[in-house]
Amino acid sequence: MTAQLFQCSACGAPLTPKGSSSVMSCTYCHASVVVPEELRQVSGAATWSTRVYDSFIANTNDWLVGDQDGGGYFTAINRSIADGRYHWEAQGSTSTSITTAWLRGYSVSDFHLLVSSKHIYGSRAGSSCGVIFRIQDNNNYYWFGITDHQFFSVSLVQDSQWLDIVDWTKTDAIKPNGVNQLEVIAYATHFTFLINGRVVSEVDHDHFPEGLTGLAIQAYTPGEEITFDFLDIILRAP
Repeated sequence: MTAQLFQCSACGAPLTPKGSSSVMSCTYCHASVVVPEELRQVSGAATWSTRVYDSFIANTNDWLVGDQDGGGYFTAINRSIADGRYHWEAQGSTSTSITTAWLRGYSVSDFHLLVSSKHIYGSRAGSSCGVIFRIQDNNNYYWFGITDHQFFSVSLVQDSQWLDIVDWTKTDAIKPNGVNQLEVIAYATHFTFLINGRVVSEVDHDHFPEGLTGLAIQAYTPGEEITFDFLDIILRAP
């Protein structure tokens, strides 16, 4: 294997990464494969210093794991980290249930956040996964999420009230049944949102100037059982 090649995790075929995307399709077996960070070409905000690169081999960043109280939103939540997966299982108890996990110790204003995730089980239209950022506390943050039914949205959560910044929007940038990369680039009040390397929205919003980043999943049907895997998270900042 050369420095520019890596192996498909599904079939073992040699692959050559292209661009800065963290996910590519294997040309041999067509599986979605996470590209090692050191082989991703960088540009723009991607040249900022890497504060965190976590591929979930071990719980080095003290993520929430085990069984947790659903806080009234979920009847059951279980998270585990093993074999390169941050695995979330949950059962919703309300019509809009959300649970989060924060990357603590890294409060940022300008940042470049990349997360790879996969929908494993549950309604493709009735559940979503995503990232939260500029977190102030449990009731105040921004959210960028996708469904496996090829929709994405951006919201502000302020004092537990949800404000749609970008309403649910259809995009073929999302790969149903595949690994999807969510990406947020923040410069002051300007946000760029990408899915699998494609810009899907840009907005200006000035409510929270800085904060923590993290992960989240949502369920939209009471009793719905959902499962998601997060494969890696990268946080860069100036």
